[in-house]
Amino acid sequence: MFTNAQEFSAFGQSQFDKAVRLSGILLASTERLANLQLEMSRKLLAENAQTLKQLSAIKDPKALAEFQTSLAQPNLDKAIAAAREVYDATLATQTELTSFVEEQVAETNKNVLETIERLAKNAPAGSDVAVQALKNIVTSSSAAFESAAKTAKKVGSDFAEASVEAAETSAQAATAAVNRTRKASPSTAA
Repeated sequence: MFTNAQEFSAFGQSQFDKAVRLSGILLASTERLANLQLEMSRKLLAENAQTLKQLSAIKDPKALAEFQTSLAQPNLDKAIAAAREVYDATLATQTELTSFVEEQVAETNKNVLETIERLAKNAPAGSDVAVQALKNIVTSSSAAFESAAKTAKKVGSDFAEASVEAAETSAQAATAAVNRTRKASPSTAA
């Protein structure tokens, strides 16, 4: 595979660079998610403190019931927003990792084809058909991988986006039901 020490050294450096790049991708992802978690925790702490202040000011049961009902929609909206932010951060990481893997597969295929070329130069006469068959196998498997990767990426992205949209629609429907119930309650009591 390697014809001299320089090729072996270049290969080692290339593998080291790939490991550093992959580590960078994973650390950036961890940092994104940790920052997101800290930001959400800060907001939640501040909101909970405000809610407790408002709750301590409530004196009668009717006001307490109204207060509890008024919390439903904002909390639901916050949960949906938080899920969307986590989804976006995860999607960014997935995109970076997919790109990294696709580059590695393309580079591996290129190296395999180069190795086949080198072997073909030293192959006995009449082995052209076998060499060409190997090249065709590598090329077709590469094309199949690219096609499968594109399809998986598209299906995965569409499915995730549809899931997020479905959750948002369900939350909006639940909110509408709560609002209808809230509007109906005072009129039946009157």
